[in-house]
Amino acid sequence: MNLDKVRARPFLLLMISDAIADGSLTPEHMSKIESQLVDMSLKIAKGFYSPVISHDLKKSCAIVMGVTTLGLLKLSGGDTLKARKILLEDSVIICFRKGWESVDSLFKAHGSDADRATLLINYQYSDSEHKDIASIHETLLSEQLDVILLKEIATQFKNPLSDMDTYYQDEASIKADVQLSVFEELMKSHAIEHAHYDDLKALLLSYREKPDVFSDEFSEVTEVILEKLGKKVGLRVENWFPSIEEDLLNIFEVLAFENSGPEIYISFFDEILRGNINPNNFMHAYESLLGPEKQLHTSLKMQIDAEASYKNLLEGEDSDLTLDFDLSEYGDNTSIDY
Repeated sequence: MNLDKVRARPFLLLMISDAIADGSLTPEHMSKIESQLVDMSLKIAKGFYSPVISHDLKKSCAIVMGVTTLGLLKLSGGDTLKARKILLEDSVIICFRKGWESVDSLFKAHGSDADRATLLINYQYSDSEHKDIASIHETLLSEQLDVILLKEIATQFKNPLSDMDTYYQDEASIKADVQLSVFEELMKSHAIEHAHYDDLKALLLSYREKPDVFSDEFSEVTEVILEKLGKKVGLRVENWFPSIEEDLLNIFEVLAFENSGPEIYISFFDEILRGNINPNNFMHAYESLLGPEKQLHTSLKMQIDAEASYKNLLEGEDSDLTLDFDLSEYGDNTSIDY
């Protein structure tokens, strides 16, 4: 095989051109392959784009090239002799169908609401480029499966302290929830509840002064957590533990431990949850702060006041609507005409 050709051509076209060069692929067979590729391209255009727009037709052809190349690679394992045998004795449609199995697995991973037309664009493959289409597919699938895995982790570590409408479910936030869960297990092991501000402060001081003790206790509670998780979830979460432990040690060092228990409580969990504190859960702690300390948490006070105002507004609106409120004057047509 000529390496220059490999750099310049997709695997599918390389196998076809080699077969033509040695005379094993007849003009009649080549014509059939071309016809099948065109037919599949038109079907992709009709199913996902537009068969009458030139740009969409070109895009569909490039997608068919990528999907068929992916299928041929999977069927042959990259073996050139086996690949040429498949093209000569079977059909290029067989290659496309095999490639489409992989594409369909990506569709399923994204769920029923997936934008399939957009996902298909990742499989475009022109006749003048060489790229590892199999690796591209595996990366796309791996990334989406990881998104699903993160959602599963988020569900298992969901907690009331970060249960807010503005909560954004990204990896950093989910990791913060796991970190919170780990520390709450540490609190439980010392019989400390969230309202025990002074006891919490004493625990933080002890961890700062004796990091080896903290590390031992951290290992114990994380082992307990991992025992409750499935293999995939457990492995993903376990990979976070070293950085979670380091983050907690850093928080122990930077917090101003000379302040009161309630101030430490708010500051500590604010650091863990990256400011994503539900003010309702911290209202009592805020009211327990000393005057100067309250100035350090004005944003929390604003959140508390805003939530209280919003709640009062909703209650006021509800009271204005009676059970026999008549909606008939607005009509029964639920559609919108433009």
